[in-house]
Amino acid sequence: MDKKKLDDNAVDAHTELNSEADANNAAVAVNIAAKSADTPSKQTHSQSTTSDTNAKRSGVSWGFLFNLIFILLLTFATCGGGYYLYQELAVQKDRSQALSIELKQALNEPAKQISRLERKQEQLASSTNFGIDKLTSNQLQLSERVAKLAQRNPNHWMAEEAKYLVRMAGNKLWLEKDPSTSASLLKAADDRIESMKDPSLTPLRKALASDIAAVSAIKSTDIAGTVLTLDNMIEHLNQLPLNRVDVTNAANRPTNPEMTESIDDWQENLTKSWKAFMDDFVVIRKRSTDITPILTPDQQWYLVENIRNKLLQSQLALYRQDQVNYRQSLTLARKWIYQYFDLSKAQTEETLAALDALTTLEIQTPSINHFQSTPMLQQLTTYGNLMVTEEASL
Repeated sequence: MDKKKLDDNAVDAHTELNSEADANNAAVAVNIAAKSADTPSKQTHSQSTTSDTNAKRSGVSWGFLFNLIFILLLTFATCGGGYYLYQELAVQKDRSQALSIELKQALNEPAKQISRLERKQEQLASSTNFGIDKLTSNQLQLSERVAKLAQRNPNHWMAEEAKYLVRMAGNKLWLEKDPSTSASLLKAADDRIESMKDPSLTPLRKALASDIAAVSAIKSTDIAGTVLTLDNMIEHLNQLPLNRVDVTNAANRPTNPEMTESIDDWQENLTKSWKAFMDDFVVIRKRSTDITPILTPDQQWYLVENIRNKLLQSQLALYRQDQVNYRQSLTLARKWIYQYFDLSKAQTEETLAALDALTTLEIQTPSINHFQSTPMLQQLTTYGNLMVTEEASL
C-alpha cells in the first residue's frame, strides 16, 4: 500500500510539473517580443533551473527504489542462508545418529565374542576336569591290576632285578668298553632267572646264554692300564737324557813334545813341530751312531712338549677306540725319542721298549648292538610271563 501511495504522489508531482511547464511556455510565447532584447544568459539560467528541479525529483524516486530492492534482496539472502544452515544441521544430526548406532554395534560385537569365549572356556574346563578324572580312575585301575599281578607272581622282583643287571651290562659294554664286567653282570642276571625255578623261562635263559657267549668272545682291552702307563711315561719325559756331542777338553789333550837345543837334532825337532801343528789344526774322532746336531734349550723344551702332546693324543684315541690315530701318535713319539735322546742310557731303552709294547695293542670294538634277552625280560616284568609263540615246523 505504501508503494501505491508513493506512485500516486509521483504522478501528481509529474502533472504539476507539466502544468507549470505549459504556463511557463505560454508566458514565454506572449512575452517573446517584449523580452527579445534580453540576453541569452537569462534564458540559459531559467532552463538550467528547471532541469535541476526535475533531476532532484527523479533522483529521490530512483534512490528510494534502489534501497527498497536492496533490502528485499538482503532479506531473501538471509532467508536462503538460514535455510541452508538448517539443512546442514539436519544432515550433521543424521550423521551423528548413524555414527552412534555404528559405535554401539561395534561395542556389542566384542562383548558377544567375550561371552562366547567365556562359554567355550567353561566347556573346556569341564571337559578337562572330566578327562583328568577319567585318567585318575584309569591309573587307579592299572595300579590295582599291577598289585594283583605282583601278588599272583612272587618272583616279580627277581625279574626286575635281572632286567636291571642286563641294563647295567649294556652300559658296561657300550659306554665303558668293559666286556669282562658286562659278562659277569649277564651271568648274575641268569642266576636270578634260575632261582625262580620256572620251566617256562627256558627261552629267556637260552637268550641270556647266547648274550654271555657273545660278550665273552670279545677280546678285552686294558684301557685303564694303558692310560696309566702313558701317564707315567709323560711324567718322566723331562728325566730322559738327550743325545749330546762329546767335546774333548783341552786338559785331556796330549802335551806337545819338548824341543832339544842341539843343532844336530833339527830333523827330530822339525818332526815334533809338524806333529804338534797337525794335532791342533785337525781333530778326527770316530762315532758308531748317527750324528745329531746339538739342540738349544728352547729347542729341547719344544721337543719334550711335542712328545708329551703325541702321548696325550694316543690316550684320547684310546678312549675313542681309534686304532689308527693311536698307533700313529705312539710311532711319532718313539721316532723323536730314538733320534734325539741318548740310546746308551737304560732309561731311554726302557721307554722305547714300553712304546713298542703299547704299539702292538689291539683295540677291538664290540660288534653286539643289543641283547637278545632284553625284550623277553621286558615281557616278564610287564605281564608276569613270557608270551612266546612257537613257529610251525615246515
